[in-house]
Amino acid sequence: MDRFFSGRAAVVAFFDKLFNVILHKLWEIEMQIRFKPVEKFDVVIIGSGISGLICAIELSVAGKSVCIFTKEAVTESSSLYAQGGIAIPLSTGDSFERHLQDTLKAGTSLCNVSVAREIIKNSILAYEKLISYGIRFDLTDDAIPHLTKEAAHSFARVCHIGGDASGRFITKALIDKACRESNVSISQGTAVIRLLKNEFGRINGVLACDVTGNKYSVFAGDVIIASGGAGRLFKLTTNPQVSTGDGIALAYSAGAYLQDMEMIQFHPTVMHVNGEPLLITEAIRGEGARLKNIKGEYFATSYHKMGELAPRDVLSRAILSEIEKIEKAKSGFVYLDISSFNKEYFKTRFPTVYQACIEREVDLFGAGIPVAPAAHYLIGGIKTDLYGKTNIPGLWALGEIASNGFHGANRLASNSLLECVVVPHLLVESLLTQKELNLSQAEEMCSVEFDENQYDDNDIENILNELQLRNLNSLGLVRNERLLREHKFWLHNLSEKYYVDKLGQNIKIQEFKNMILLSNLICTLALERRHSLGVHFRQDYPALAESYKHSLIAQNFELTWEEEKSQVTLCYF
Repeated sequence: MDRFFSGRAAVVAFFDKLFNVILHKLWEIEMQIRFKPVEKFDVVIIGSGISGLICAIELSVAGKSVCIFTKEAVTESSSLYAQGGIAIPLSTGDSFERHLQDTLKAGTSLCNVSVAREIIKNSILAYEKLISYGIRFDLTDDAIPHLTKEAAHSFARVCHIGGDASGRFITKALIDKACRESNVSISQGTAVIRLLKNEFGRINGVLACDVTGNKYSVFAGDVIIASGGAGRLFKLTTNPQVSTGDGIALAYSAGAYLQDMEMIQFHPTVMHVNGEPLLITEAIRGEGARLKNIKGEYFATSYHKMGELAPRDVLSRAILSEIEKIEKAKSGFVYLDISSFNKEYFKTRFPTVYQACIEREVDLFGAGIPVAPAAHYLIGGIKTDLYGKTNIPGLWALGEIASNGFHGANRLASNSLLECVVVPHLLVESLLTQKELNLSQAEEMCSVEFDENQYDDNDIENILNELQLRNLNSLGLVRNERLLREHKFWLHNLSEKYYVDKLGQNIKIQEFKNMILLSNLICTLALERRHSLGVHFRQDYPALAESYKHSLIAQNFELTWEEEKSQVTLCYF
Protein backbone atom coordinates (compact mmCIF):
# COMPACT_ATOMS: atom_id res chain seq x y z
CA MET A 1 0.00 0.00 0.00
CA ASP A 2 2.81 2.41 0.89
CA ARG A 3 4.44 1.62 -2.40
CA PHE A 4 1.13 2.35 -4.20
CA PHE A 5 0.72 5.76 -2.57
CA SER A 6 4.37 6.51 -3.16
CA GLY A 7 3.98 5.70 -6.87
CA ARG A 8 0.78 7.70 -7.08
CA ALA A 9 2.48 10.71 -5.45
CA ALA A 10 5.29 10.50 -7.98
CA VAL A 11 2.78 10.47 -10.87
CA VAL A 12 0.89 13.42 -9.39
CA ALA A 13 4.16 15.31 -8.90
CA PHE A 14 5.18 14.57 -12.50
CA PHE A 15 1.90 15.85 -13.98
CA ASP A 16 1.90 18.81 -11.63
CA LYS A 17 5.39 19.74 -12.83
CA LEU A 18 4.36 19.18 -16.45
CA PHE A 19 1.29 21.39 -15.94
CA ASN A 20 3.44 24.19 -14.51
CA VAL A 21 5.88 23.95 -17.42
CA ILE A 22 2.97 24.20 -19.89
CA LEU A 23 1.53 27.17 -18.02
CA HIS A 24 4.93 28.89 -18.04
CA LYS A 25 5.32 28.31 -21.79
CA LEU A 26 1.80 29.62 -22.44
CA TRP A 27 2.63 32.69 -20.35
CA GLU A 28 5.84 33.24 -22.33
CA ILE A 29 3.91 32.97 -25.60
CA GLU A 30 1.32 35.42 -24.28
CA MET A 31 4.05 37.90 -23.35
CA GLN A 32 5.54 37.66 -26.83
CA ILE A 33 4.07 39.94 -29.47
CA ARG A 34 4.46 39.13 -33.14
CA PHE A 35 5.15 41.88 -35.66
CA LYS A 36 4.99 41.84 -39.43
CA PRO A 37 7.17 44.39 -41.22
CA VAL A 38 5.07 47.41 -42.24
CA GLU A 39 7.67 48.96 -44.54
CA LYS A 40 10.95 48.19 -46.29
CA PHE A 41 13.99 50.41 -46.82
CA ASP A 42 17.45 49.82 -48.16
CA VAL A 43 18.89 51.47 -45.06
CA VAL A 44 17.52 52.47 -41.67
CA ILE A 45 19.46 55.18 -39.80
CA ILE A 46 18.96 55.58 -36.05
CA GLY A 47 19.64 59.19 -35.05
CA SER A 48 19.37 62.59 -36.73
CA GLY A 49 22.71 64.19 -35.86
CA ILE A 50 25.33 65.31 -38.37
CA SER A 51 26.70 61.80 -39.09
CA GLY A 52 23.31 60.24 -39.71
CA LEU A 53 22.13 63.11 -41.89
CA ILE A 54 25.23 62.99 -44.12
CA CYS A 55 24.77 59.23 -44.54
CA ALA A 56 21.11 59.71 -45.46
CA ILE A 57 21.91 62.40 -48.04
CA GLU A 58 24.73 60.48 -49.71
CA LEU A 59 22.82 57.17 -49.75
CA SER A 60 19.79 58.90 -51.22
CA VAL A 61 21.90 60.47 -53.97
CA ALA A 62 23.17 56.94 -54.74
CA GLY A 63 19.58 55.76 -55.20
CA LYS A 64 19.05 54.02 -51.85
CA SER A 65 15.80 54.33 -49.92
CA VAL A 66 16.49 55.58 -46.39
CA CYS A 67 14.45 55.98 -43.22
CA ILE A 68 15.75 58.06 -40.30
CA PHE A 69 14.32 57.22 -36.88
CA THR A 70 14.72 59.88 -34.19
CA LYS A 71 13.04 59.68 -30.80
CA GLU A 72 12.49 63.45 -30.58
CA ALA A 73 12.22 66.15 -33.24
CA VAL A 74 14.70 65.75 -36.09
CA THR A 75 16.44 68.93 -34.91
CA GLU A 76 17.26 67.54 -31.44
CA SER A 77 20.69 65.96 -31.16
CA SER A 78 24.07 66.56 -29.54
CA SER A 79 25.27 67.89 -32.90
CA LEU A 80 22.95 70.85 -32.52
CA TYR A 81 24.77 72.05 -29.39
CA ALA A 82 28.34 71.74 -30.69
CA GLN A 83 29.94 75.16 -30.30
CA GLY A 84 33.63 74.96 -31.18
CA GLY A 85 33.83 73.74 -34.78
CA ILE A 86 35.80 71.27 -36.88
CA ALA A 87 39.53 70.67 -36.53
CA ILE A 88 41.11 70.80 -40.01
CA PRO A 89 44.78 71.64 -40.76
CA LEU A 90 44.19 74.62 -43.05
CA SER A 91 46.58 77.25 -41.69
CA THR A 92 50.01 78.09 -43.06
CA GLY A 93 52.64 75.84 -41.48
CA ASP A 94 50.11 73.28 -40.30
CA SER A 95 49.89 69.79 -41.83
CA PHE A 96 48.09 66.46 -41.61
CA GLU A 97 51.02 65.00 -39.68
CA ARG A 98 51.10 67.82 -37.11
CA HIS A 99 47.37 67.36 -36.57
CA LEU A 100 47.96 63.62 -36.23
CA GLN A 101 50.67 64.18 -33.65
CA ASP A 102 48.39 66.35 -31.52
CA THR A 103 45.65 63.71 -31.78
CA LEU A 104 47.98 60.92 -30.65
CA LYS A 105 49.38 62.94 -27.76
CA ALA A 106 45.92 63.75 -26.46
CA GLY A 107 44.84 60.12 -26.95
CA THR A 108 47.51 58.93 -24.49
CA SER A 109 48.88 56.10 -26.65
CA LEU A 110 45.53 54.38 -27.15
CA CYS A 111 44.73 55.85 -30.60
CA ASN A 112 44.57 53.64 -33.64
CA VAL A 113 47.14 55.48 -35.75
CA SER A 114 45.95 54.24 -39.15
CA VAL A 115 42.36 55.26 -38.38
CA ALA A 116 43.44 58.67 -37.09
CA ARG A 117 45.67 59.29 -40.11
CA GLU A 118 42.94 58.41 -42.61
CA ILE A 119 40.32 60.59 -40.93
CA ILE A 120 42.67 63.58 -40.81
CA LYS A 121 43.82 62.98 -44.41
CA ASN A 122 40.19 63.16 -45.55
CA SER A 123 39.40 66.28 -43.52
CA ILE A 124 39.74 68.84 -46.33
CA LEU A 125 37.62 66.75 -48.71
CA ALA A 126 34.88 66.58 -46.06
CA TYR A 127 35.21 70.33 -45.49
CA GLU A 128 34.72 70.97 -49.20
CA LYS A 129 31.72 68.62 -49.23
CA LEU A 130 30.08 70.64 -46.45
CA ILE A 131 30.58 73.79 -48.50
CA SER A 132 28.90 72.03 -51.46
CA TYR A 133 25.87 71.44 -49.18
CA GLY A 134 25.58 75.22 -48.81
CA ILE A 135 27.36 75.53 -45.44
CA ARG A 136 29.33 78.76 -45.12
CA PHE A 137 32.20 78.88 -42.64
CA ASP A 138 33.26 82.06 -40.86
CA LEU A 139 35.91 83.95 -42.81
CA THR A 140 38.49 86.59 -41.96
CA ASP A 141 38.57 90.04 -43.58
CA ASP A 142 40.87 88.46 -46.18
CA ALA A 143 38.14 85.94 -47.10
CA ILE A 144 40.02 82.91 -45.75
CA PRO A 145 38.67 80.53 -43.07
CA HIS A 146 38.81 82.00 -39.58
CA LEU A 147 40.68 79.46 -37.47
CA THR A 148 40.96 79.33 -33.71
CA LYS A 149 43.14 77.34 -31.33
CA GLU A 150 41.72 74.91 -28.78
CA ALA A 151 43.10 72.68 -26.05
CA ALA A 152 46.11 70.49 -26.90
CA HIS A 153 46.31 71.77 -30.49
CA SER A 154 49.71 73.08 -31.60
CA PHE A 155 48.11 75.27 -34.29
CA ALA A 156 44.96 77.29 -34.77
CA ARG A 157 43.00 74.83 -36.91
CA VAL A 158 39.38 74.91 -35.71
CA CYS A 159 37.08 76.36 -38.36
CA HIS A 160 33.63 77.43 -37.24
CA ILE A 161 30.26 78.85 -38.26
CA GLY A 162 28.15 81.54 -36.62
CA GLY A 163 30.88 82.27 -34.10
CA ASP A 164 30.15 79.59 -31.50
CA ALA A 165 27.13 77.97 -33.17
CA SER A 166 28.80 75.56 -35.58
CA GLY A 167 26.62 72.58 -34.69
CA ARG A 168 23.40 74.51 -35.09
CA PHE A 169 24.29 75.88 -38.53
CA ILE A 170 25.61 72.57 -39.89
CA THR A 171 22.66 70.57 -38.54
CA LYS A 172 20.09 72.99 -39.96
CA ALA A 173 21.70 72.93 -43.41
CA LEU A 174 21.85 69.12 -43.44
CA ILE A 175 18.23 68.76 -42.28
CA ASP A 176 17.09 71.13 -45.03
CA LYS A 177 19.00 69.12 -47.62
CA ALA A 178 17.84 65.72 -46.31
CA CYS A 179 14.20 66.85 -46.35
CA ARG A 180 14.54 67.71 -50.05
CA GLU A 181 15.80 64.21 -50.89
CA SER A 182 12.95 62.12 -52.33
CA ASN A 183 14.50 58.86 -51.09
CA VAL A 184 14.71 59.98 -47.44
CA SER A 185 11.88 59.42 -44.94
CA ILE A 186 12.09 60.76 -41.38
CA SER A 187 10.12 59.28 -38.49
CA GLN A 188 10.14 61.73 -35.58
CA GLY A 189 9.13 60.85 -32.03
CA THR A 190 10.02 57.22 -32.72
CA ALA A 191 12.65 55.17 -30.92
CA VAL A 192 14.16 51.92 -32.15
CA ILE A 193 13.93 49.47 -29.25
CA ARG A 194 15.26 46.26 -30.83
CA LEU A 195 17.48 45.27 -33.75
CA LEU A 196 16.08 42.32 -35.71
CA LYS A 197 18.12 39.48 -37.21
CA ASN A 198 17.45 36.88 -39.86
CA GLU A 199 18.18 33.16 -39.49
CA PHE A 200 21.80 33.70 -40.55
CA GLY A 201 22.49 36.27 -37.82
CA ARG A 202 22.43 39.27 -40.17
CA ILE A 203 20.62 42.43 -39.11
CA ASN A 204 17.53 42.77 -41.30
CA GLY A 205 15.37 45.38 -39.62
CA VAL A 206 14.27 47.19 -36.49
CA LEU A 207 11.42 47.23 -34.02
CA ALA A 208 10.27 50.79 -33.36
CA CYS A 209 8.09 52.40 -30.70
CA ASP A 210 6.45 55.82 -31.08
CA VAL A 211 5.53 58.35 -28.39
CA THR A 212 2.05 56.86 -28.01
CA GLY A 213 3.46 53.40 -27.29
CA ASN A 214 2.55 51.90 -30.68
CA LYS A 215 5.12 49.39 -31.93
CA TYR A 216 5.91 48.16 -35.42
CA SER A 217 8.76 46.51 -37.32
CA VAL A 218 10.54 47.83 -40.39
CA PHE A 219 12.74 45.77 -42.71
CA ALA A 220 16.11 47.13 -43.80
CA GLY A 221 18.99 45.85 -45.88
CA ASP A 222 21.37 47.62 -43.48
CA VAL A 223 21.03 49.50 -40.19
CA ILE A 224 23.27 52.43 -39.22
CA ILE A 225 23.35 53.54 -35.58
CA ALA A 226 24.21 57.23 -35.24
CA SER A 227 22.26 58.07 -32.10
CA GLY A 228 24.92 59.97 -30.14
CA GLY A 229 26.41 59.54 -26.69
CA ALA A 230 25.26 58.85 -23.15
CA GLY A 231 25.92 62.04 -21.18
CA ARG A 232 22.52 61.83 -19.50
CA LEU A 233 23.86 58.99 -17.37
CA PHE A 234 25.35 61.78 -15.25
CA LYS A 235 23.75 64.47 -13.12
CA LEU A 236 25.87 67.21 -14.71
CA THR A 237 26.29 67.03 -18.48
CA THR A 238 26.46 69.16 -21.60
CA ASN A 239 24.31 66.62 -23.46
CA PRO A 240 20.63 67.07 -24.37
CA GLN A 241 17.86 64.91 -22.89
CA VAL A 242 18.01 62.46 -25.81
CA SER A 243 21.58 61.34 -25.02
CA THR A 244 20.77 58.22 -23.01
CA GLY A 245 22.97 55.72 -24.88
CA ASP A 246 20.06 53.84 -26.48
CA GLY A 247 22.01 52.93 -29.61
CA ILE A 248 24.79 51.33 -27.59
CA ALA A 249 22.28 49.27 -25.62
CA LEU A 250 20.66 48.19 -28.90
CA ALA A 251 23.95 47.03 -30.36
CA TYR A 252 25.00 45.26 -27.15
CA SER A 253 21.69 43.38 -26.97
CA ALA A 254 22.22 42.27 -30.56
CA GLY A 255 25.68 40.87 -29.80
CA ALA A 256 27.93 43.74 -30.91
CA TYR A 257 31.26 44.36 -29.20
CA LEU A 258 31.64 47.49 -27.10
CA GLN A 259 35.07 49.08 -26.72
CA ASP A 260 36.51 51.35 -23.99
CA MET A 261 33.13 52.16 -22.46
CA GLU A 262 34.85 53.38 -19.29
CA MET A 263 36.46 56.26 -21.23
CA ILE A 264 34.17 59.25 -20.63
CA GLN A 265 35.42 62.75 -21.25
CA PHE A 266 34.39 65.62 -18.99
CA HIS A 267 34.47 69.11 -20.45
CA PRO A 268 36.37 71.42 -18.06
CA THR A 269 34.33 74.59 -18.58
CA VAL A 270 30.58 74.19 -18.20
CA MET A 271 28.33 76.84 -16.67
CA HIS A 272 25.60 75.36 -14.51
CA VAL A 273 24.17 78.30 -12.59
CA ASN A 274 20.66 79.72 -13.03
CA GLY A 275 19.62 77.11 -15.55
CA GLU A 276 20.57 73.96 -17.42
CA PRO A 277 24.32 73.24 -17.79
CA LEU A 278 25.77 75.16 -20.73
CA LEU A 279 29.00 74.31 -22.51
CA ILE A 280 31.46 77.21 -22.59
CA THR A 281 33.53 76.58 -25.71
CA GLU A 282 37.26 76.29 -25.12
CA ALA A 283 37.80 78.52 -28.12
CA ILE A 284 37.35 81.30 -25.56
CA ARG A 285 40.39 79.96 -23.70
CA GLY A 286 42.15 79.55 -27.01
CA GLU A 287 41.75 83.28 -27.59
CA GLY A 288 43.02 84.37 -24.19
CA ALA A 289 40.51 83.70 -21.37
CA ARG A 290 42.06 82.49 -18.10
CA LEU A 291 40.87 80.35 -15.21
CA LYS A 292 40.93 81.65 -11.64
CA ASN A 293 39.63 80.23 -8.38
CA ILE A 294 37.16 82.11 -6.19
CA LYS A 295 40.07 83.81 -4.43
CA GLY A 296 41.02 85.35 -7.76
CA GLU A 297 44.18 83.24 -8.19
CA TYR A 298 45.12 82.01 -11.68
CA PHE A 299 46.04 78.34 -11.35
CA ALA A 300 46.11 76.49 -14.70
CA THR A 301 49.87 76.76 -15.32
CA SER A 302 50.63 75.21 -11.94
CA TYR A 303 49.02 71.97 -13.17
CA HIS A 304 50.30 71.87 -16.77
CA LYS A 305 52.73 73.89 -18.86
CA MET A 306 50.03 74.52 -21.48
CA GLY A 307 47.87 76.21 -18.84
CA GLU A 308 44.32 76.86 -20.06
CA LEU A 309 45.04 74.84 -23.20
CA ALA A 310 46.12 71.68 -21.39
CA PRO A 311 44.38 68.43 -22.40
CA ARG A 312 40.79 68.29 -21.20
CA ASP A 313 41.30 65.53 -18.63
CA VAL A 314 44.19 67.38 -16.97
CA LEU A 315 42.35 70.70 -16.86
CA SER A 316 39.12 69.14 -15.59
CA ARG A 317 40.92 67.52 -12.67
CA ALA A 318 42.80 70.77 -12.00
CA ILE A 319 39.50 72.67 -11.72
CA LEU A 320 38.07 69.96 -9.45
CA SER A 321 41.17 70.20 -7.26
CA GLU A 322 40.80 73.98 -6.96
CA ILE A 323 37.14 73.65 -6.04
CA GLU A 324 37.93 71.07 -3.35
CA LYS A 325 40.79 73.14 -1.92
CA ILE A 326 38.41 75.89 -0.91
CA GLU A 327 35.78 73.72 0.73
CA LYS A 328 34.50 76.41 3.07
CA ALA A 329 33.28 78.52 0.17
CA LYS A 330 31.28 75.61 -1.24
CA SER A 331 31.05 77.44 -4.53
CA GLY A 332 31.24 74.38 -6.75
CA PHE A 333 32.94 76.36 -9.51
CA VAL A 334 35.88 78.49 -10.60
CA TYR A 335 35.76 81.54 -12.87
CA LEU A 336 36.66 81.93 -16.52
CA ASP A 337 38.11 85.42 -16.70
CA ILE A 338 37.38 87.15 -20.03
CA SER A 339 38.34 90.68 -18.97
CA SER A 340 41.02 90.76 -21.67
CA PHE A 341 38.37 90.66 -24.42
CA ASN A 342 36.83 93.65 -26.17
CA LYS A 343 33.13 93.49 -25.35
CA GLU A 344 31.91 94.03 -28.91
CA TYR A 345 34.31 91.41 -30.27
CA PHE A 346 33.24 88.85 -27.65
CA LYS A 347 29.57 89.52 -28.37
CA THR A 348 30.10 88.92 -32.10
CA ARG A 349 32.57 86.04 -31.85
CA PHE A 350 30.74 84.09 -29.12
CA PRO A 351 27.06 85.06 -29.45
CA THR A 352 25.69 81.87 -27.86
CA VAL A 353 27.79 82.21 -24.71
CA TYR A 354 27.25 85.97 -24.50
CA GLN A 355 23.47 85.75 -24.73
CA ALA A 356 23.27 82.90 -22.21
CA CYS A 357 25.39 84.84 -19.70
CA ILE A 358 23.23 87.95 -20.08
CA GLU A 359 20.04 85.90 -19.55
CA ARG A 360 21.51 84.27 -16.43
CA GLU A 361 22.72 87.62 -15.04
CA VAL A 362 26.37 86.55 -15.03
CA ASP A 363 28.93 89.27 -14.29
CA LEU A 364 30.59 88.50 -17.59
CA PHE A 365 33.36 91.12 -17.69
CA GLY A 366 33.68 91.43 -13.92
CA ALA A 367 34.00 88.25 -11.86
CA GLY A 368 33.82 86.13 -15.00
CA ILE A 369 31.88 83.03 -16.05
CA PRO A 370 31.36 80.43 -13.27
CA VAL A 371 32.43 77.06 -14.67
CA ALA A 372 33.03 73.48 -13.53
CA PRO A 373 33.56 70.12 -15.29
CA ALA A 374 30.60 68.12 -16.59
CA ALA A 375 30.18 64.86 -18.53
CA HIS A 376 30.58 65.69 -22.18
CA TYR A 377 31.69 62.97 -24.61
CA LEU A 378 31.64 59.18 -24.67
CA ILE A 379 34.99 58.15 -26.14
CA GLY A 380 34.16 54.46 -26.03
CA GLY A 381 31.16 52.84 -27.68
CA ILE A 382 30.30 50.27 -30.33
CA LYS A 383 33.51 48.82 -31.72
CA THR A 384 33.87 49.56 -35.43
CA ASP A 385 36.54 49.80 -38.08
CA LEU A 386 37.33 52.98 -40.02
CA TYR A 387 34.26 52.42 -42.22
CA GLY A 388 31.76 52.01 -39.38
CA LYS A 389 31.47 48.22 -39.67
CA THR A 390 30.66 46.27 -36.51
CA ASN A 391 31.17 42.56 -35.86
CA ILE A 392 27.53 41.92 -36.86
CA PRO A 393 26.71 41.73 -40.60
CA GLY A 394 24.36 44.51 -41.66
CA LEU A 395 25.04 46.68 -38.62
CA TRP A 396 27.07 49.89 -38.83
CA ALA A 397 27.80 52.64 -36.32
CA LEU A 398 29.38 56.07 -36.50
CA GLY A 399 29.70 59.37 -34.65
CA GLU A 400 29.95 59.57 -30.88
CA ILE A 401 28.34 56.19 -30.45
CA ALA A 402 31.15 54.42 -32.32
CA SER A 403 34.63 53.55 -31.08
CA ASN A 404 37.11 53.13 -33.93
CA GLY A 405 40.23 54.15 -32.00
CA PHE A 406 40.44 57.70 -33.37
CA HIS A 407 40.21 59.38 -29.96
CA GLY A 408 42.25 56.90 -27.93
CA ALA A 409 41.82 57.59 -24.22
CA ASN A 410 41.21 61.34 -24.45
CA ARG A 411 39.60 63.16 -27.39
CA LEU A 412 41.39 66.12 -28.94
CA ALA A 413 39.13 69.18 -29.04
CA SER A 414 36.94 69.52 -32.19
CA ASN A 415 38.07 66.15 -33.53
CA SER A 416 34.58 64.85 -32.82
CA LEU A 417 32.91 66.95 -35.52
CA LEU A 418 35.79 66.06 -37.82
CA GLU A 419 35.01 62.38 -37.34
CA CYS A 420 31.30 63.10 -37.81
CA VAL A 421 31.80 64.67 -41.24
CA VAL A 422 34.50 62.31 -42.58
CA VAL A 423 33.41 58.78 -41.60
CA PRO A 424 29.91 58.95 -43.18
CA HIS A 425 31.47 59.24 -46.63
CA LEU A 426 33.76 56.27 -45.95
CA LEU A 427 30.83 54.25 -44.61
CA VAL A 428 28.59 55.01 -47.59
CA GLU A 429 31.34 54.08 -50.02
CA SER A 430 31.86 50.75 -48.23
CA LEU A 431 28.13 50.02 -47.94
CA LEU A 432 27.53 50.67 -51.66
CA THR A 433 30.21 48.16 -52.69
CA GLN A 434 28.57 45.22 -50.91
CA LYS A 435 26.29 42.70 -52.55
CA GLU A 436 22.69 43.83 -53.09
CA LEU A 437 20.06 42.25 -50.84
CA ASN A 438 16.65 41.06 -52.04
CA LEU A 439 14.13 43.21 -50.16
CA SER A 440 11.22 41.11 -51.42
CA GLN A 441 12.16 38.43 -48.88
CA ALA A 442 11.16 40.65 -45.96
CA GLU A 443 7.83 39.07 -45.10
CA GLU A 444 8.89 37.09 -42.04
CA MET A 445 7.34 37.81 -38.66
CA CYS A 446 9.37 38.69 -35.58
CA SER A 447 8.47 37.78 -32.01
CA VAL A 448 9.51 39.97 -29.11
CA GLU A 449 9.02 39.51 -25.37
CA PHE A 450 8.13 42.54 -23.26
CA ASP A 451 8.31 43.32 -19.58
CA GLU A 452 4.68 43.38 -18.50
CA ASN A 453 5.36 44.99 -15.12
CA GLN A 454 3.78 48.37 -14.48
CA TYR A 455 6.12 51.02 -13.10
CA ASP A 456 5.14 54.23 -11.36
CA ASP A 457 6.40 57.33 -13.21
CA ASN A 458 7.37 59.10 -10.00
CA ASP A 459 9.36 56.08 -8.80
CA ILE A 460 11.19 55.92 -12.12
CA GLU A 461 11.98 59.63 -11.97
CA ASN A 462 13.33 59.38 -8.42
CA ILE A 463 15.51 56.35 -9.19
CA LEU A 464 16.76 58.01 -12.36
CA ASN A 465 17.86 61.10 -10.41
CA GLU A 466 19.65 58.87 -7.91
CA LEU A 467 21.30 56.90 -10.73
CA GLN A 468 22.62 60.09 -12.36
CA LEU A 469 23.95 61.42 -9.07
CA ARG A 470 25.61 58.12 -8.09
CA ASN A 471 27.18 57.85 -11.56
CA LEU A 472 28.63 61.35 -11.19
CA ASN A 473 30.12 60.50 -7.79
CA SER A 474 31.43 57.02 -8.65
CA LEU A 475 32.13 57.13 -12.40
CA GLY A 476 33.22 60.76 -12.69
CA LEU A 477 36.60 62.46 -12.98
CA VAL A 478 38.22 60.57 -10.09
CA ARG A 479 37.48 56.90 -9.40
CA ASN A 480 38.53 54.37 -6.77
CA GLU A 481 37.84 50.73 -5.97
CA ARG A 482 35.66 51.29 -2.91
CA LEU A 483 33.23 53.60 -4.71
CA LEU A 484 33.18 51.43 -7.81
CA ARG A 485 32.43 48.23 -5.89
CA GLU A 486 29.67 49.87 -3.87
CA HIS A 487 28.16 51.33 -7.03
CA LYS A 488 28.36 48.04 -8.90
CA PHE A 489 26.48 46.26 -6.09
CA TRP A 490 23.74 48.92 -6.18
CA LEU A 491 23.50 48.73 -9.98
CA HIS A 492 23.26 44.93 -9.92
CA ASN A 493 20.25 45.09 -7.60
CA LEU A 494 18.69 47.79 -9.75
CA SER A 495 19.15 45.67 -12.88
CA GLU A 496 17.33 42.73 -11.32
CA LYS A 497 14.53 44.87 -9.89
CA TYR A 498 13.70 46.45 -13.26
CA TYR A 499 14.31 43.41 -15.53
CA VAL A 500 16.87 45.19 -17.68
CA ASP A 501 17.08 42.24 -20.10
CA LYS A 502 13.42 42.65 -21.15
CA LEU A 503 11.99 45.37 -23.36
CA GLY A 504 10.01 48.18 -21.79
CA GLN A 505 6.45 48.97 -22.86
CA ASN A 506 7.24 52.55 -23.84
CA ILE A 507 10.16 54.80 -24.76
CA LYS A 508 10.59 56.24 -21.27
CA ILE A 509 10.82 52.83 -19.57
CA GLN A 510 13.20 51.49 -22.23
CA GLU A 511 15.45 54.55 -21.86
CA PHE A 512 15.56 53.90 -18.13
CA LYS A 513 16.51 50.25 -18.64
CA ASN A 514 19.21 51.25 -21.14
CA MET A 515 20.71 53.72 -18.67
CA ILE A 516 20.92 51.06 -15.95
CA LEU A 517 22.53 48.59 -18.36
CA LEU A 518 25.16 51.06 -19.59
CA SER A 519 25.95 52.33 -16.10
CA ASN A 520 26.60 48.74 -15.05
CA LEU A 521 28.92 48.11 -18.02
CA ILE A 522 30.88 51.34 -17.45
CA CYS A 523 31.25 50.58 -13.76
CA THR A 524 32.45 47.03 -14.44
CA LEU A 525 35.09 48.18 -16.93
CA ALA A 526 36.23 51.10 -14.76
CA LEU A 527 36.72 48.66 -11.89
CA GLU A 528 38.73 46.23 -14.02
CA ARG A 529 41.02 48.86 -15.60
CA ARG A 530 43.48 49.01 -12.70
CA HIS A 531 45.61 51.92 -13.88
CA SER A 532 45.08 55.51 -14.98
CA LEU A 533 44.93 56.37 -18.67
CA GLY A 534 43.59 59.55 -20.27
CA VAL A 535 40.12 60.36 -18.98
CA HIS A 536 40.09 57.23 -16.80
CA PHE A 537 41.79 58.31 -13.56
CA ARG A 538 42.03 55.82 -10.70
CA GLN A 539 42.86 57.50 -7.38
CA ASP A 540 44.09 54.14 -6.08
CA TYR A 541 46.06 53.35 -9.28
CA PRO A 542 47.44 56.71 -10.47
CA ALA A 543 50.30 55.19 -12.52
CA LEU A 544 50.01 54.69 -16.27
CA ALA A 545 49.60 51.24 -17.76
CA GLU A 546 52.67 49.29 -18.83
CA SER A 547 50.95 48.46 -22.14
CA TYR A 548 48.04 50.16 -23.84
CA LYS A 549 44.95 48.01 -24.30
CA HIS A 550 41.34 48.48 -25.33
CA SER A 551 38.62 46.93 -23.20
CA LEU A 552 36.21 44.72 -25.16
CA ILE A 553 32.92 43.39 -23.90
CA ALA A 554 29.88 41.77 -25.51
CA GLN A 555 26.70 40.15 -24.26
CA ASN A 556 27.38 36.67 -22.81
CA PHE A 557 31.14 37.08 -23.29
CA GLU A 558 33.86 37.71 -20.73
CA LEU A 559 35.69 41.03 -20.67
CA THR A 560 38.83 40.88 -22.82
CA TRP A 561 41.71 43.27 -23.49
CA GLU A 562 43.07 44.05 -26.94
CA GLU A 563 46.50 45.65 -27.20
CA GLU A 564 46.79 48.75 -29.37
CA LYS A 565 49.79 47.91 -31.53
CA SER A 566 49.60 50.73 -34.05
CA GLN A 567 51.73 53.21 -32.13
CA VAL A 568 54.30 55.39 -33.90
CA THR A 569 57.19 57.55 -32.77
CA LEU A 570 55.88 61.11 -32.61
CA CYS A 571 57.81 63.81 -34.41
CA TYR A 572 57.12 66.97 -36.36
CA PHE A 573 57.33 66.85 -40.15
